[in-house]
Amino acid sequence: MITRTIALITCVLALCLSIGSRAESGTEERSIAFYYQVAESTRYLLSYDRVVVAPNTLTAEQLLQLKKAGVEVFMYLSIGEASPSVSEQLSEAVLGENSQWQAQVMDASQASWRAYLLQQANHWKALGYDGLFLDTLDSYQIVLPPKQQAEQQKALASLLSEIQQVFARLLLNRGFELIPELDFAPEAVVAESYRNGFDVANDDYFSQSPDNIRWLADRLNEVKALGSEAIVIDYAVGDQTQRVALARQIHQDGFTPYIADGLLKEYGVSYHYPIPRTVLGFYDGRTVKRNESYCHHYLSSLIEYQGYVPKCVDINQTQLLEMDLNQVQAVVFWLSRQGYQGNNSAAFIERVLSSKTTVFIGALPPQAQLLKMIGVRDAGEFNGALKVKGGELRYPITQKVNQSLRRYLLQDQSIEVLAELQDKSDQLGLAHFRATWGGALLSPLDIKFIEGQGSRWLFDPFDALIPLLELPEIPVADVTTESGRRIATKHIDGDGFPSVSWLPGKKYSADIIYQQILKPSSWPHTVSVIEAEVSPNGLFPQASRELESIAKEIFALDNVEIASHSFSHPFFWDLAADIDYKPYGENLALPDYVLDYDKEVGGSVDYVNSRLSPPGKQVKVFLWTGAANPSEDIIAKTKRLGLVNVNGGNTYLVNDNPSLSQVFPHINWHPSAVQVYAPIMNENLFTNLWKENYEGYIRVLETFKLLGEPRRIKPVSVYYHMYSGEYPSALKALKEVYAWVAEQPLTPLYLSEYAERAQALYETGVARHLLSPKWRVRSTGVRSLRVGSDTKLATNYKGVAGAADGPDGQYLTLSKATSDFALIPKSAEVTYSLPMLNSANAIVTKWEGKGRSLAIELLAHQPLDMSIKGAANCQINRTQGGSHQTVASNSEVKITSAETGYFGFLIDCSNSQTASVAPE
Repeated sequence: MITRTIALITCVLALCLSIGSRAESGTEERSIAFYYQVAESTRYLLSYDRVVVAPNTLTAEQLLQLKKAGVEVFMYLSIGEASPSVSEQLSEAVLGENSQWQAQVMDASQASWRAYLLQQANHWKALGYDGLFLDTLDSYQIVLPPKQQAEQQKALASLLSEIQQVFARLLLNRGFELIPELDFAPEAVVAESYRNGFDVANDDYFSQSPDNIRWLADRLNEVKALGSEAIVIDYAVGDQTQRVALARQIHQDGFTPYIADGLLKEYGVSYHYPIPRTVLGFYDGRTVKRNESYCHHYLSSLIEYQGYVPKCVDINQTQLLEMDLNQVQAVVFWLSRQGYQGNNSAAFIERVLSSKTTVFIGALPPQAQLLKMIGVRDAGEFNGALKVKGGELRYPITQKVNQSLRRYLLQDQSIEVLAELQDKSDQLGLAHFRATWGGALLSPLDIKFIEGQGSRWLFDPFDALIPLLELPEIPVADVTTESGRRIATKHIDGDGFPSVSWLPGKKYSADIIYQQILKPSSWPHTVSVIEAEVSPNGLFPQASRELESIAKEIFALDNVEIASHSFSHPFFWDLAADIDYKPYGENLALPDYVLDYDKEVGGSVDYVNSRLSPPGKQVKVFLWTGAANPSEDIIAKTKRLGLVNVNGGNTYLVNDNPSLSQVFPHINWHPSAVQVYAPIMNENLFTNLWKENYEGYIRVLETFKLLGEPRRIKPVSVYYHMYSGEYPSALKALKEVYAWVAEQPLTPLYLSEYAERAQALYETGVARHLLSPKWRVRSTGVRSLRVGSDTKLATNYKGVAGAADGPDGQYLTLSKATSDFALIPKSAEVTYSLPMLNSANAIVTKWEGKGRSLAIELLAHQPLDMSIKGAANCQINRTQGGSHQTVASNSEVKITSAETGYFGFLIDCSNSQTASVAPE
């Protein structure tokens, strides 16, 4: 029970506990954070081993995410004080008042108060929390004279013993006087302001005297002598270097450190601490929705590729000035001049210009004081056609600019000019520049729209834009790669299931796809139907029996997972969207049907599960239809059914328009639900909306190649509709695509497996270790990291199976939810004690070493093909799965099998002198 607001948090908020582990003992220190704010995301909490939260700050799903990733979660519970709303109901248990916190001091001897606390403890236990953090244990001292305190101490001690019967794991905030009275040793005791404190009243940090430090150190060492952990919460301003140094000092003193700001609003430094990974992007919500904004459409994919998390925010939001920038690495404003007006953006921009790397795209703010801070002055408008001086354009700019563009001249000579515009009057103006605070890429040098060809970046954004953000290089959470190889998925939307094919026999298109594509293939597929196209209550009741029979045969295939593509194929999934143009209407033209999203989602899933799915097999994926623009509440409908959801995003680029402006991000993230975009768009876009060039889908191979090198930006995604079985030319193109994919070194995944990884992309923690140069990455879904090609793993890694070279770096395969590793130069000599995975076309489910033995398990959806480095002189024994062949060379061992499924191997290197020696 929280009895204090933010000021309470200064007392105890960010307790850092490490259960009795010290460097000298050889065990690894365990970090903790105390975070009492509402958590929009778990991405930063995932960096710690343990977190303490307050009631109503985590959702049930967030709690599950943390626990699934191995983070232990403790709940705050006030033992000595109650809020007025609680104390009014328990007036007989009130001892007095703590006026500083507007709270009532409670009597631990009163049965009603004890019952209330035990009820709270049982409640949090039932919800799945790992333990309790017990606060306000000393509050009785505020209202009771010393002679009356002994009785209260005994009552508190017996109360804690009762609570300990519910939760074995208890963290105490001080309560030094109580500890001798306890019949158990608490897991940890916490004390704040050991070396550095914070004065709430004066908003001031201070250093403790040597006497105070010595006294508290003695108390904490007494706690350690009882077998409990001693935790110190100290305070420092938002300088990470200072916090790290203070945390290391407290560790050297023998205590678990947690260092944060005075009000404990920020994620602090413990034995691990998160890297700021949020890049804020601002759009004008008065003119565009978030998922249609330039920030989301054009910027987010670039940010994702760097390993950072894009967060697109409406510049008009009322809480702009109160926005927490603690974990923000950079800020981007992509607005028109009008977008900066009529809101409170000016004061906010002043704040970020002086504290965060800031980049302006399109236009600069019109306010004179901001332009002065930026270092430019407004010199009016350009006159007539423009040309570029400096920089290498990928495409020519429009010869005549229709919109009025402002001309800016340099005021701050420290600014580095990268490109200028020159008009027909030979007037020059800034267009692309770098400054100490960030930089700008101004219109029309950002995005160009070409009639009939879509959008294009005029500069390569990786060369022109990303360097302005000054994002530190970090391990990149990656969803393009699995086990060192590029991922490949295949999924089919149900559209056109009842279409009649032009192939001989005039069969249904779905039957053609079944007979000629799905049945001969062993690759994993995700296949869907539209209920209204195949059911007796749909559009074609007379054909339903045959259509349902085809669907049942498809869903019975071992390599097919089942998806729903809705009931009536709605074109729009966001009723709040302002849509004037509706080329296909609201949905399929079903008589007397009124669009019902519950029927579209849950109803269609029930239909497939009850009528089409074979025993033991159910729908796993929901595939969005039409514009694929579901709102957050609609996405949540799929989550409540236990389904992943995919589709949306229009990633589509070909050789004659390879612009990265055609690349969408991997996901559309909301706090309560995540939409996973299709990695690459379907044949509809390659055939002019299925109007011509029916063989056009063969050009998806251009997309695969463009998005695979020189940067691996997307997985291979074969995505099409059932109507691709209509025309011989379309079917021929589809078979050629399948043949190309079969020849590539890829790892095939079911779409649900890919979606599970993608939806966890932003819920991945990336942190540094306090006492070593190691990185920590923790995630519930991401299984691959990209690091620099000039680095490799140091020997003391955990949770990593191996590394493979890719076109843009090394791809680490993660074997556990938590990985800890250091990177060293690739030229450095190092000897690994156990073999490492190079790559495999299978999912690594286990990779555990013990001594000189390594136990590995994999799930292969295709005949197994795996290579391992450093196992040439080791004995390899199969522990599960089908027969296999082993071919060894000096550098690697290749293991192959003609079979699929689960494989297990025990690799014994006890007779091998070394497993792997670098440089390689």
